[in-house]
Amino acid sequence: MGEFIKALGGRLAEHQYHLRHRVRALSLEGEHIRIEASNQRGELVSCQTQYVYLAIPPRLASSLVFSPALPTELHHQWQRCDTWMAPHAKYLAVYDRPFWRAQGLSGSAQSAAGPMVEIHDASPEQGEGALFGFIGVPAQARQRLSDEALRFHCRTQLERLFGPDAAHPKQEFLKDWSTDPFTAVNADAFGRGEHPAAVSSIVSSGAWQNRLVGIASEWSPRFPGYVAGAIDATDRGVTRFVRQQSLQALPPISAYTEVKND
Repeated sequence: MGEFIKALGGRLAEHQYHLRHRVRALSLEGEHIRIEASNQRGELVSCQTQYVYLAIPPRLASSLVFSPALPTELHHQWQRCDTWMAPHAKYLAVYDRPFWRAQGLSGSAQSAAGPMVEIHDASPEQGEGALFGFIGVPAQARQRLSDEALRFHCRTQLERLFGPDAAHPKQEFLKDWSTDPFTAVNADAFGRGEHPAAVSSIVSSGAWQNRLVGIASEWSPRFPGYVAGAIDATDRGVTRFVRQQSLQALPPISAYTEVKND
């Protein structure tokens, strides 16, 4: 996934994208949309565009300030849409080698004893070994534990499943999306972690009509919450924009001359 993003980014000039900026507000100014953001130093910056793709979950999009405001029902619809990954967390342990394979083990497991409910071999084709697991402890309960305590329980679980070598990873990583401000909001801590029903990705009426479209996974009507959903939603959003631009490029009806065959 990282290489895919780098390949896309490599096609853009440096002045065409801004990293580590948090978008705060979008406002309509004539034919343009003004995007207001803050950088890492807290300084406010802005830019103008004619069309916006919202590559964030609907709940995060609903937390932006829109001027004029979005239609009320659409805004509430976005607020109610669960972000699938928001209540989830993963643990990753890295080892010098995938030692479990020598024991005839696949590195995959399902467990009801310990914080991880689902574990998989995440090793590269050559070299180091890695095991990762989805943590089944609810977000609210995780937030009462320190990261070190949670890592300890994960190591203990891996040791029980794969032997003593699993207790001593050379690196550990813990990713908790419920505490990630670019993934989750407070309401997500109470989510059940289920794939959401897709919500409307466009504004069908009012000032924002044909000015923005949601392209994050939760906006996909086919695969909401999955990686495939992000690709599907993006494809739909870009296709919609291209068609819209093509229609705008056509001459007005009055410019056509009616031709009749006798």
